[in-house]
Amino acid sequence: MSSFYIQNRPKTVSGDGLFNIKLDHKFSNFNPKAQPAIDIETLNSGLYALKRLASIIEAGNIHASMLLNPNNTIFPSPPIAPKPHSVKLIGSAQSTAEAIAGIQGTTAVTLVPLILDGLQTFIESTPEVNLAQISSIILSIALITPLKDKPSLSLDEQKRVFNNCYEPQKKEILNQIKKEQATEIQKGKDALSEKLTSAGATEEEIEKALEEYENEFTSDFFDAHVEKQLMTYRSTIGGATSTMMNNIKALAVSVPKPNKDNVNSVNGMVMLHAIFNGLTDAVNKEPALGGEEEVINTQLALSGYLSKESLTEQDLQVIYTASQLPSKTTLDTYLKPRDAAIYREGITAAYQTAVQNLTSVRSDIENEKQTLENQLATFQQAESCFTSWVNGSKTITGAKEYTSEIITGAMEASAGLNSLSQMQANLKDEEKQIFNTYVPKYLDLTIGNETKVTQFIAKIDSFQEISEYTLNNAVTSDVTVKTVLKQKAEAIKNNPFYSTVSQQITTIANNALTNYIQDNGGYQIPKFDDFAQKELKPITSNTNGFSDQATTVLQGFKTAADAHIKELQQQITDLEKKYTDLNPANASFTDERKVAVESWLNSESLGSAFIYLILNSQLPKQSAFLNPLIEEINFNNLAANAINDLLKITNHFSTTSVYYNLSSYLIQSKEGKDLFCGDYFETCLALSREKEYIAQGHRSLSTGSSICERFT
Repeated sequence: MSSFYIQNRPKTVSGDGLFNIKLDHKFSNFNPKAQPAIDIETLNSGLYALKRLASIIEAGNIHASMLLNPNNTIFPSPPIAPKPHSVKLIGSAQSTAEAIAGIQGTTAVTLVPLILDGLQTFIESTPEVNLAQISSIILSIALITPLKDKPSLSLDEQKRVFNNCYEPQKKEILNQIKKEQATEIQKGKDALSEKLTSAGATEEEIEKALEEYENEFTSDFFDAHVEKQLMTYRSTIGGATSTMMNNIKALAVSVPKPNKDNVNSVNGMVMLHAIFNGLTDAVNKEPALGGEEEVINTQLALSGYLSKESLTEQDLQVIYTASQLPSKTTLDTYLKPRDAAIYREGITAAYQTAVQNLTSVRSDIENEKQTLENQLATFQQAESCFTSWVNGSKTITGAKEYTSEIITGAMEASAGLNSLSQMQANLKDEEKQIFNTYVPKYLDLTIGNETKVTQFIAKIDSFQEISEYTLNNAVTSDVTVKTVLKQKAEAIKNNPFYSTVSQQITTIANNALTNYIQDNGGYQIPKFDDFAQKELKPITSNTNGFSDQATTVLQGFKTAADAHIKELQQQITDLEKKYTDLNPANASFTDERKVAVESWLNSESLGSAFIYLILNSQLPKQSAFLNPLIEEINFNNLAANAINDLLKITNHFSTTSVYYNLSSYLIQSKEGKDLFCGDYFETCLALSREKEYIAQGHRSLSTGSSICERFT
């Protein structure tokens, strides 16, 4: 690689390069208002860590807990979230629950001969240990034998079967071995004690060593003479429970789309499916696991929830508690390390999905809250308009002498109705109903001279239309004016609140327009004085009781409007509370999620966990670049000391502000997808020049070679 390239290469890995992003470069097409391609939190641990990768080739130790940042709401995210193996529910939840109960009943009947025959075979195939003396085996045979050949079992009998199908426990067998091999164990302990005493060991050290010897002897004896037979028996039971789980899975209720009302239930269902599906897959890989007490009890405890379409807080607590089962000891006993990690990975992914659901729903709540606030503002604006419009009745009743007051009152009445008509389209149905009730009530009030508000507005609207048309057009006949008025009436008749006004304008157009227009030199012009004095003034001069009637209408409207405003405000308050309640940091499953994440990390190899940390949690788009780099690092004994420093960096990365610009630069554009960091365009130019230099050098070499050939 040439020095020219090294000097001008893009700064995509070095942390220092992140400070040199040129957002205003003329070729970058950077849009500061664009939506960032990834969230700040999505970068939380990955890119900054790469700054240190070059120096991470040292030795040391690390614990998985150092990989976990409890304040990071998105870590970790396994590569593929589990997909529930559920189908749409056919029939009611009750029928599904009955079907699940039926499957359990059938399984219990199937288990009866398997338990009896399996225990007998287990006893006979293990002559080195007298298993027939173990109390749990004796009790199981005694309790299950009466159920033999029964075609069906009661709930109590089913419970009896399931409670005895995982007996005996390993601890009981170990105790029996200690009892039967006491003499051999004591011989070994005596010999060991003599050696330790002669070596000068303390009494405490000798006692501890003897205890370890006894446990080691018992464990080795179990592994040599009992484990294989026990696993065979467990596999027999596990085959039946595996069939039960697969049949129950097919009946599971589908997980609905989360919303603010059901997100907690949805998260519980996601976890429920993850546990059930994970256990089913694990038992399919190792049937003996299906005969383990923790697995059987977890299956029985959770299967009833698979038919529920909503879950209570108590249900959720049971499910989240079950996410910690089976224990690490149980998984390690039956599964390969990778298979155990896969199960824990599925649980961790379910918690990640739960956090994402909460975040998504909170975003929806914010949008809904904003919509309600906009709705409230729109309604309050319409309410204010109606209040001002009706309060205009005081202007109308006070306009008795002055023409300006009369015209002002009329024009305010017209403008108010026009505004309310336009606002009506932006209101919800229940809000429209309020205005549909009280606007006509006010329009139907009589102002004076037997003229209603509707007629009063129709008069001023007609005169305004006549004035505008005749002053802008040469009109020689009142027929034309009447035609224009009729067109105006037709145009507004379907507008909210204008049907009656439209009819009144048509009535005016059908009568003589003596007080509206006059002939002036052969042209029709507005007749303002007569309109004001003869059409409007008689109405405003005698308004007995109009203002009081308007006040009554306004009071009724205010009562209805205030009730609606209070309702909207309460909805907004409820959404704010719901938004706070659904904060992932305060989720009810926070403690269980932390345990699940740590269990997953402890069950996964360090290399794989770190790859997930970098690639899947933080920088999925850069996986093609990072995956080969990370996989080449040997995490066995080469990387640990420096990894401690690395993980301290990644663990606190969420407080690093430098990546704000990087996140902003990763925009939704053809440039932002691929060209995400550094002096990209300068580098492209440098590379093109370097290619040209290489081409020139090649041509020079070719020319030199040709010349040399001529002289040879």
